[in-house]
Amino acid sequence: MSESAQQLLEESFAGLPETVVDQGAYLTRPAISSGWWAGLRQAIWADATGVNGRGGDAWRAPYLARFRALTDLPTRPIEVVVLTEQPDDSTWPAHWRAVAQAPGGEDRWVSGLTLAGGEPQPSRVWVDLTPLNDPDPALRLAASHAAAGRQVFLLGCMRSDLDRWQACLRTLRESDQDERLYVLVDGLGRLKTASGVLNSVLQQVDLFGRYRYASAYPYAAINTNIWLDELVWAGFIEREDVAPLRELYAYNPWLFDLALKRQLRLPGTDIALTPDVFGPVAQP
Repeated sequence: MSESAQQLLEESFAGLPETVVDQGAYLTRPAISSGWWAGLRQAIWADATGVNGRGGDAWRAPYLARFRALTDLPTRPIEVVVLTEQPDDSTWPAHWRAVAQAPGGEDRWVSGLTLAGGEPQPSRVWVDLTPLNDPDPALRLAASHAAAGRQVFLLGCMRSDLDRWQACLRTLRESDQDERLYVLVDGLGRLKTASGVLNSVLQQVDLFGRYRYASAYPYAAINTNIWLDELVWAGFIEREDVAPLRELYAYNPWLFDLALKRQLRLPGTDIALTPDVFGPVAQP
């Protein structure tokens, strides 16, 4: 790793809580589809995860091994929430929390609106908005669960367009569940929407305490690595940071995502995501 990349990494971890928490990384494979874009998407996914040409469930073990290597840092403990369809307790490191879609247990990953059923009811819920065209019903459901005393984490608010982010923002502002309802910083919008989404995200300084970091590994890193120049042009990062960030992506796409989100600034200001965004949540 070059000196500039190492320096950027040290700056990114400076001032962070003793334990950094990734509140949402995916253990999933892209859905099988057809067409040239599907093939390209699969190739990019394979490059980011280190999993190539494996059918059936053969991809799972190398995916886990690769992600464990990316997050097992010698200088800093990293806790990771792993969103998975099929938890396997025998494979999880002690600092990982497996959150599955299947009912049962204290934690649940809800993809869309599928939450009903299953005992016991979860005490922590990760509501994933990414598969929904209209997020409003899921957001109302999330707010109701927070009001009922559950901790709720909203995924996908920052991986789409400005309308979706604003819907999440309204939900957050209308809820007084300060230690129960959180929005995850799991993306930077899309290429044509990143500027609007990020400007709004970074302007809500009073809500930073209700933001928490999530890598959405491997998807957010894949996307943002493609449009770093756009972030420079819009004023969110410095031109001098692009080369070391690209080097970090090649070295470790998980570290790249964390470092990039630490470097973001509201254009023309020093406003950035606060260190507690990258730490644990308070117990309600």
